[in-house]
Amino acid sequence: MKNRIVLIAVLCLFGYASLLAQSDEKSSGVVKLSMSKKKVEEPVEKPLEKNVSSTTFRMTKPAVTKTQPQTQSEATAKSTATGNDRVDWVAPTLNSINTSQSKYDIRATIYSSEDIRVVNIFVNGEFYKNQIMDGNSSRTKVFIQETFDLTLGNNSIKLEAVTMSGKKIEDLVRINYDLSSARYYALIIAVEDYDDPTINDLEEPINDADKFYKIISSRYTFNEEDITYLKNPTKADIIGTLHKMRGTITEQDNLLIYYAGHGYWDEEMETGYWLPSDAYSDNPVNWIPNTDLTNYINVLKTKHTLLVADACFSGGIFKTRKAFNNSSSIEKLYKLPSRKAITSGNLKEVPDQSVFIEFLLKQLKGNNVEYFSSEQLFSQMRPAIMNNSDNVPQYGTIQKVGDEGGDFVFILRD
Repeated sequence: MKNRIVLIAVLCLFGYASLLAQSDEKSSGVVKLSMSKKKVEEPVEKPLEKNVSSTTFRMTKPAVTKTQPQTQSEATAKSTATGNDRVDWVAPTLNSINTSQSKYDIRATIYSSEDIRVVNIFVNGEFYKNQIMDGNSSRTKVFIQETFDLTLGNNSIKLEAVTMSGKKIEDLVRINYDLSSARYYALIIAVEDYDDPTINDLEEPINDADKFYKIISSRYTFNEEDITYLKNPTKADIIGTLHKMRGTITEQDNLLIYYAGHGYWDEEMETGYWLPSDAYSDNPVNWIPNTDLTNYINVLKTKHTLLVADACFSGGIFKTRKAFNNSSSIEKLYKLPSRKAITSGNLKEVPDQSVFIEFLLKQLKGNNVEYFSSEQLFSQMRPAIMNNSDNVPQYGTIQKVGDEGGDFVFILRD
């Protein structure tokens, strides 16, 4: 009996201690956190779900995706978040580009999370045209292709897709039409030392070519890496270089060919020749006929090619001569491909001290016009050459090699 009374007393004391612990738990957040840790292994209770961190949600979300299909609203929200309503540009690939071409072909794919009703095109802020979707084409993925005539300077082109609900998906690119962004190549050939002792050596071609190289690389948009300079080359050097250029120069590029050295006119064959350093007077095997030059000019599909030649009978490069067109627009001249030549004339022998080169260099050096056409260059140098020599310089079109009436344009550096 005494033992039972002791046991009941102990149980009462233990119960009283438990009540005190519960009272302390309600008043202390620290105790609550401690107690919740002990309950991790018990069935998960709703209060604990509310306190789960965002990190835990990110870890458990993939499991939910696998087991539960998303509702339509959830799918739309995800598409918008991942950029499915967008314009993907194929051309141009950048938001802002420079081009030397007057026409530009834009290509883009518009993606939408809902059906597209119409695509509007704006040029320089003004409505240009639109494309209305029909029932036979995809309305959530629309491909747009359009060719634009650019104006000199900045051009903005915006695509605006309008969905059935009125939502707009739009993007804009800027295309800067700038002639100075064109690539200019030059091949400079200077021959003054000949292997054949019966061909007179010259003293000035390399000196003149050095000056020409310096002027075009410093004042005009010819980069040094795009200039090939051949001093006393052989026929193989010249033909090999022209052949190599076929794999380098594109139809968007410009090419200037400069030659200073001996030339020869065969009256019977009515053919002019350049004489490289390995030419022999009694054997034409190493002479370069004008027909070889024109063949290479024909296969080099440049935008513009200009040949400048200071050699005797260099005027033989022309099959016909072209009258000046006096066009007032450099842009119009640049748009059309050209194959032009400026030559020292038709004398049987060109003096070593070349008046032609002297005034050519003087005009290129003194010019302050940003866009300087070969026709303008020739018209300014021609009177001075004729007033100071017996030679008559020539300017014209190299026939049957792709000239369409344009002109080669020298562009001053900024």
